[in-house]
Amino acid sequence: MWKTGRDWCDAPMLAYGPPPSVRRTVLDDDRYVFRIDAFTPETIPMARLAAYMAELAALLGEEGSVHFEKITKGSAKLAVKVERPAVTKVRNNVNEARMGVHGTRGDRYRKLNEMLRSDNAEGTLKLNNSNVLAFPGRKEPRPPKLGPFNQAFARDGQLVRIGGKDKTAHAWIQDSDGQTWSFEVSRGLARELAPHLFEGVIRLIGTVRATRNDDGEWVYDGLKAHQFEELRAESLMDALGRIRALPASETWLTDAWQRLAQERDED
Repeated sequence: MWKTGRDWCDAPMLAYGPPPSVRRTVLDDDRYVFRIDAFTPETIPMARLAAYMAELAALLGEEGSVHFEKITKGSAKLAVKVERPAVTKVRNNVNEARMGVHGTRGDRYRKLNEMLRSDNAEGTLKLNNSNVLAFPGRKEPRPPKLGPFNQAFARDGQLVRIGGKDKTAHAWIQDSDGQTWSFEVSRGLARELAPHLFEGVIRLIGTVRATRNDDGEWVYDGLKAHQFEELRAESLMDALGRIRALPASETWLTDAWQRLAQERDED
């Protein structure tokens, strides 16, 4: 079903269709206009314009059916035409961007918004003269920076490298997401770690220098490990089987229900 007017424009998440001004019996080519309020066609640098166009193209998708038409007067407005066969797919891509989920076109939305913020700008994306996406850019509240400060830190993974020529060495582990972490370790700890190279999963334990940036993301550097633990390599089913094999007195308290009820009442 189609959402109408204000409901569609203000919907915080997925919108199911365009307002009446966009609605047509037979789908024609769509026209999108991406507006950047801080620039005009005469002032926007060519390289910056190209960067905006590349990110907008990635957000819209369907590259073979999406075409740049022109940049219009006033604020810099990038006019784009979407061929009829790709209209529905591109609208779905725009809706996906609105949902903001990481690993989807929501990443492209955040990238464009960050570009606008760095240019002290804000923007909009219109579909056939109706707003479909708002980019707050400079107006978006930013979380305060925190740090840097030192804190306890640990990471699990497979040891993939050990090296170093000075008084300290470095140990690299790769976690389950494929990210590699480099820890500074003493030569003594490096010797203890050596037999575990490419063998099983270990946990490096130590400290890190942590900073939260303007985007609310934590950045870690200065990783130092002082000790490690060898972790048991077992599947989820093996772990559940081991827990089930424990005596009932070790896995469940006889007065568990009463204690839970008491904690609930105290809350």
